[in-house]
Amino acid sequence: MKTITKFITPAIVASLALIAAVPAAAEHHKAAPTKEHKMSSKGHVDANPKALGAMFTLPMDEEIHMLNMIQLKDKAEYPEGSEFANKGWTGAQAYAEYRRHAGPIVARLGGNTHYTGVPQLTLIGPEDDKWDSIFIIYYPNVTVLQALFEDPEYQKHAFHRKAGVADSRLIRMVPAPVPAVK
Repeated sequence: MKTITKFITPAIVASLALIAAVPAAAEHHKAAPTKEHKMSSKGHVDANPKALGAMFTLPMDEEIHMLNMIQLKDKAEYPEGSEFANKGWTGAQAYAEYRRHAGPIVARLGGNTHYTGVPQLTLIGPEDDKWDSIFIIYYPNVTVLQALFEDPEYQKHAFHRKAGVADSRLIRMVPAPVPAVK
């Protein structure tokens, strides 16, 4: 229980929903055209404490892959008084700044992004579900993911993510064997 309590501190919960990726993807976000997005009544930006607790009931020592789906704000929303509040950044610029700092920390801890994509069309699912970026990050185990969120350098830059992200999904996955076709 001590580990769960430590993991669900406000700074970590605020940081959890989107992790870093490769610098090239961040460059894409800097240049991405502004899109009209249907905003859900409540965007999912922060972690669900119940899901965080459930993560600790799953195996802790196996490799995990985190599926990230990100929808960016048209205009970044920084807290009043922040040095970034009056820069006029887009959500894409704020998120690119987040990734620029978080990516090297993920790599230092042993994680890496092994897929980054820009969605073009939803063939199955709601037509108005729009994502700006989808990527998968590998972590050797949950302890590495936890170390990321506890890293002081990461915590120092995580507010850029919250400023730029309108909605997101973060889904823990583990490798599964592909069933044989008979």
